[in-house]
Amino acid sequence: MALRFSAHYAGPLFSHGCFQTSSSGTNEQVEQAFRDVDATLSPPFSAGAIWEALIALRDQVLVSRLQGDKASDEIRAVLLKKVVLGLYARSLDLFLDEASTAQEDSEWWSETEQSNLSAALYLLQTFPHRVWKVLQVLKIHQSIPQTSASHLPRIRSIFFPKNSWQPSVFMTTFFPHLGANSPTSVRSHSAGSFHIGSRRRALTYFEFLRDTLCRYTSKFIAIVTYPLRLAREECYIKRRENERIRNERAEVLGKLLGLRPKLTWLLDAPNVEEDVSVDSEFLLEFSNAVDPTTSDRLLENSVPSLLEGLYNAVFVTQPGGHSSYLNSEDLRRPSKLTLLWPRLLFLPPLTLYCLKVLYASRASLIDMAQDAIEASKNFLEDWLLEPLYGVYRTIRAGGDEAVIVRPESIAADFDSLERMSLALAGEKLGYDQQQLATLSQQIRLGDFTPLLKIYEEDIKFPVKSALTGTLLRSLFIQVQKAKVDIDQALGGIDKLLKSQELTFAFVGVAPAFAIVYTVGGSLVRLLFGRRAKYGGKRKRQSVWLAVRRIERLLLFQPKSSVRHGDEDRSSDVIPPLTSGLLVLSLTHLRNYALTSLPARSQLREGFLEDVCDLEDPSLGRWEKLRVLDRMWRNWANELGWQQMAGELAS
Repeated sequence: MALRFSAHYAGPLFSHGCFQTSSSGTNEQVEQAFRDVDATLSPPFSAGAIWEALIALRDQVLVSRLQGDKASDEIRAVLLKKVVLGLYARSLDLFLDEASTAQEDSEWWSETEQSNLSAALYLLQTFPHRVWKVLQVLKIHQSIPQTSASHLPRIRSIFFPKNSWQPSVFMTTFFPHLGANSPTSVRSHSAGSFHIGSRRRALTYFEFLRDTLCRYTSKFIAIVTYPLRLAREECYIKRRENERIRNERAEVLGKLLGLRPKLTWLLDAPNVEEDVSVDSEFLLEFSNAVDPTTSDRLLENSVPSLLEGLYNAVFVTQPGGHSSYLNSEDLRRPSKLTLLWPRLLFLPPLTLYCLKVLYASRASLIDMAQDAIEASKNFLEDWLLEPLYGVYRTIRAGGDEAVIVRPESIAADFDSLERMSLALAGEKLGYDQQQLATLSQQIRLGDFTPLLKIYEEDIKFPVKSALTGTLLRSLFIQVQKAKVDIDQALGGIDKLLKSQELTFAFVGVAPAFAIVYTVGGSLVRLLFGRRAKYGGKRKRQSVWLAVRRIERLLLFQPKSSVRHGDEDRSSDVIPPLTSGLLVLSLTHLRNYALTSLPARSQLREGFLEDVCDLEDPSLGRWEKLRVLDRMWRNWANELGWQQMAGELAS
């Protein structure tokens, strides 16, 4: 495990004041021995430190009872308590590691079992190992030379059994789960699976041909898929066996967790003068949980001897027996070399072939590379740099340059209209200077009433006015006025465009920025990885599944393989198996919080507090369900648990 479970569960017990001793009146030799052992006996408790403490307890200096030497008894009691705490912490980590490993292996076997493709890949990866075992069996049965004729029946018995309903030695070696003596064996229903009964009615030629073709096709498919079915069956059996081991280790872990309140009381209890300075009832339960065989020696041997038995169980017997059983039954997932050898075998030839093809097409590849470089260059110059320079010019110019019509042109046309209007009014209407000045102000305001009246009088006699009057001059003034109006309208449009010119410039360069951002982000993620929020979607999905698993365990408590009286599922008491399985999921939640949630944040601290509440053995089942409800309310939105179901389905 990435984080030792005992570091936060049993580690705080070490800070109790029960490990403090007074050295007054202590033998100097006893005090020096205590200091030498106590210096190394601290969390994390190592096997060597605990063993040295046990040896010190057997030593004549600490074990001998000096009359009236209460300080030696106190030192000895403190050492015993430290040893018990160290064995308790290491046993927690041991059974949690074994249960977690079994859980991970069972998940791997489950994934391999789910599809024929995964089973075929697994069969290919383990094929050399299976062939090696078959060769070993052949070597064992090969007691006489192969050239001898008497060797043939011996070899034949390996591949063809006497009883057709029993698998051959070759099959049981290639697929060990078919063996009758294997604890993971099952009754294979493969015998006779290729037999298809013949039909007993008259058939036409085409029906007979069709049935024959279908029968042989079915046989061929059955023969091809038979190894895959056996491989999936093997994965299924190994998954079930790992789940059984996980449940056994989790139940022991649950029993150890239930001993923590008694251990706390024991550490806080005052030291006694008897040899059994640790509570015999606690040692009995501790021994029954870790190694039931040590409980028979409780009344016969001293407490140090019993602790030595627990030491052997925690550090020698249990790890060795667990490892040897997994190796003998081949329950672990295949090694990395086994999983990678097909890639290591086929990848170099494929790589050489690809290099050969690429070298043969080097001319076209060079042309493609040159085209790609030219396209990238044109993109950068024409679609990115040039528009950016246009934005810079727009900002620097400040919007003074005209786009459609210049202000000077509008002013010249308006002055010409004013002069034409004043000349006509002076000649036709006889205005003096003051009236002309007033008319000039009216014209600048857009009021052409006097000139329009002249135009109205002229159109009453259009021919006469055109020949002898001022109709043509009035028409030209109207044309000039229309031109001025058009210039002013274009000037308004020009101002509108100038006000939005910077916006248009950024809109023109936006697609190039989007392409650069997308391509650059992809390259950065490819080279340096992606820093996802809260560990990424996969980790958040695993946490969501763990929380859901915890709630399901609390609602539907699994049955233990060992009956402990009448189990009442409606009770608020959590049985050891459920408690141990809860710790597996809670350890995953704690590791996620410590590695993926931001440090020194309220999110991380609150999440860890909820995990601690779920780990507390003093809380009942319904109280822990309320803690889960609080976690769903507080962290579902922040960690995206509400979308997890849809993401898993997709």
